[in-house]
Amino acid sequence: MSVKYLVSGGEGALGKFVISMLLERGEKVRILMSELSDTRIYRNNPNIEICYGISTDKDSMKEFFELDDPRSAVLFHTDEYVSLQDSTNLTMRRVNVIGAENIVDMCLKRKIGKLVLLSSAYALNPEVTGDNLTIHFDRNKVAGEYAKSKAEAAAYVMEKVALNKLNAVMVLPTFIIGPGYSEDYEINKVLTSYLKNGTLPPKEGGRAFVDVRVVANAMLTLADKGEPGAGYIISGEYKSSDEFFKDVNDIKGIDTPVKTASKLVMSKSLAKLVGFYYKITHKENPREAYSLFSENPDVRFEDNSNGILPENVISFKDSLSDTISGAQQGGTQAASASAPKANEEMKSNAAINAMEARLKKQSEITSKANTTATAPAAAPVRPAHTRPATAAAQAIAEAKAQLEAEEAKKEAEAKGEAPKTEEPKVEAPKAEEPKAEAPKEEAPAAPAAPAAEAPKAETPIAPAAPAAEAPAAPAPEAPKAEEPAAPEKVEEKSET
Repeated sequence: MSVKYLVSGGEGALGKFVISMLLERGEKVRILMSELSDTRIYRNNPNIEICYGISTDKDSMKEFFELDDPRSAVLFHTDEYVSLQDSTNLTMRRVNVIGAENIVDMCLKRKIGKLVLLSSAYALNPEVTGDNLTIHFDRNKVAGEYAKSKAEAAAYVMEKVALNKLNAVMVLPTFIIGPGYSEDYEINKVLTSYLKNGTLPPKEGGRAFVDVRVVANAMLTLADKGEPGAGYIISGEYKSSDEFFKDVNDIKGIDTPVKTASKLVMSKSLAKLVGFYYKITHKENPREAYSLFSENPDVRFEDNSNGILPENVISFKDSLSDTISGAQQGGTQAASASAPKANEEMKSNAAINAMEARLKKQSEITSKANTTATAPAAAPVRPAHTRPATAAAQAIAEAKAQLEAEEAKKEAEAKGEAPKTEEPKVEAPKAEEPKAEAPKEEAPAAPAAPAAEAPKAETPIAPAAPAAEAPAAPAPEAPKAEEPAAPEKVEEKSET
């Protein structure tokens, strides 16, 4: 089937309306959907081709981008994740930033003729005016994680338009409402908190709203008339928090006035304290339930389409009424439908979770490699011979040297006279030991043996411990006990 139009995000409300409008024009459409999505509404339609994949995984989109004539094709990227909570949402960043960047890269690689990408007016600097179609995006100048993710993706698109001549047009709507959204969508959570849970809304703050059908129609118009690199604001109608809930009461037939929460509850400075209170009381926190109105509370945008886009023919109240009835009908249908239909959003989340698990595994491998590459090198262990000797090491070395000297002396004495085995005990610490060995060799040969033993006269002068060991000597040496007297006389003569 020869396809001209590609649509990503076919599970969402905006994607469904874009596909429906294309089919009404008789066009053939190729849709990118997750394997876990409910595709029954698109089956048995000869003008629809389904390709299974997700925008956060390039490899899964190869079949989606295989076209006979890619230069004449138009891709509508309607996939997005919306969360207005203060905490960082990694899933939203993957879908809004990584998913959009992958779509842009694949469009350049496969030479797709034109890209019409869904962005957000809240990605713009609040001070921007609608004078120029080409607008600069900076995530550091916007508030909220959702706006930052959209600004980062839009900046990437503008970079590729300037450097790679990407033919891309961006749609910049304010907050989208209307039929077809799931219960987890922000506007439906607001309505549930107010109508079912009875949570008091804030009095201050507001938001500009635009109908999903108006946005879908604008995307089709810009596919034909949009200028490359341009961003078109679809502002819608601004409503304060008080006005919004008054309209909700009118639609639901509620006559009581709108009761609002205290300013302290919505204060940013008391956010942690308020959050702790509602956590321990198990009540819904108004700040979290109505973050739609507390984030960018007074930001308003001007339409910059210069007559290119068709006029908005759906009023805010009609759009809000369809939003309320669509949410109720969606809940009824989900309850009566089969499990795949009832769990459409859960399946979509399961697909995202599967993708996240795959990305997490890849990131763990990458982080391990980076950790190994960037980890500080361990302090080199110096060899033992290069380390400075400590006092204990010196003592050990000296003791070892003494033992080696004693062993060497014992071996030498083993070859000489047996009675001289006690000499090392007395003279081991003295440096004159080698001199004592000289007469050992001459003792048996020369008659002047008594003179040779003159150095031995020092043996009695040693401490008492060695003297006590003298009686333990062998019996043959007993006569030699008188010999010390002779050396003393010799010494006296030498002294005289």
